[in-house]
Amino acid sequence: MRSLTRDIVDHGLFVKRAALRARGWSDGSLRGAVSRGTIVRVRTGWYSVPSAPQPAVEAFRIGGRLTGLSCLTSYGIWTPATGKLHVSVPSAARGLRRPTDMRARLDVLDGVRCRVTWSDEAIDGRGDCVWRTGVREALVHILNNHDRVTAIVCLDAALHSAQENGVGIVLDDLDWIFARAPLRVQPWRHEVDGRAAAGGETEFRLKALAAGIPFVPQPFVTGVGRLDGQIGPSTFVEIDGKDWHDDSLAFEADRERDLLVASKNGRTLRFSYALLRKQWGLCVRAMVTALEFDYRREPSTAFPHFPERMPRVRRRTG
Repeated sequence: MRSLTRDIVDHGLFVKRAALRARGWSDGSLRGAVSRGTIVRVRTGWYSVPSAPQPAVEAFRIGGRLTGLSCLTSYGIWTPATGKLHVSVPSAARGLRRPTDMRARLDVLDGVRCRVTWSDEAIDGRGDCVWRTGVREALVHILNNHDRVTAIVCLDAALHSAQENGVGIVLDDLDWIFARAPLRVQPWRHEVDGRAAAGGETEFRLKALAAGIPFVPQPFVTGVGRLDGQIGPSTFVEIDGKDWHDDSLAFEADRERDLLVASKNGRTLRFSYALLRKQWGLCVRAMVTALEFDYRREPSTAFPHFPERMPRVRRRTG
């Protein structure tokens, strides 16, 4: 037996009344389904299902598509946290509605939680998907509207997602993306890497390099596995977010890996996201001290070759 909700989901999650009529659903059946809560009317003449993602519903109700950080999140790609809904509408868009009320026009107060940009030039303002842009378009939006670290974190995350067989981009997509980005961001391209398994690792890499500390992402150590980064011949770093390291099993696994590294005459410096963002000076001092010791001794052959050397650090006196 055919299902109205299945028809809506299979045909793009947000479907015009006319398209549903063409598939044999009468106005009476649509009204009845809305009354029962089986489907929802999100804009005049448009229907969806109650299980539709709330950010998608709000973006569609406004009159646009999810883009930027909100779009990448909908694809399951790691992004920095944001309290705003990022929505792209066509440059000629009119009649935008409030995200929570299709009968009311978009209000200036909605800018507190919605970031609307008039930049969606897909055919009919919607393209292949009516409720979100593609990943490449979302990354162009980020390059146009966000800071350097946020942009590189998102590009890294999209590359890594594709490497893990998820939705994302490949290196060749960077040509297309940066060709549509402003001149001021072009130097950022050479900082994109894609090996980091989480955005915090990319953020750490960028800050470490800016501090003059070399950083190799995701080194593989026999008997240990992959670590978040390597900053010296025998010195490694782990950047721990609460989402992955706050249960007892993860806690024990982390300590076991640290001991395995130590058993090979190395060390692991473990940083939290809070330390990365609030006590970066302390993080740098710890890494510099570890590296000064690292380079005073013969590098251990138990670890992967590390091609870079830490510049000699002159300590301040007095």
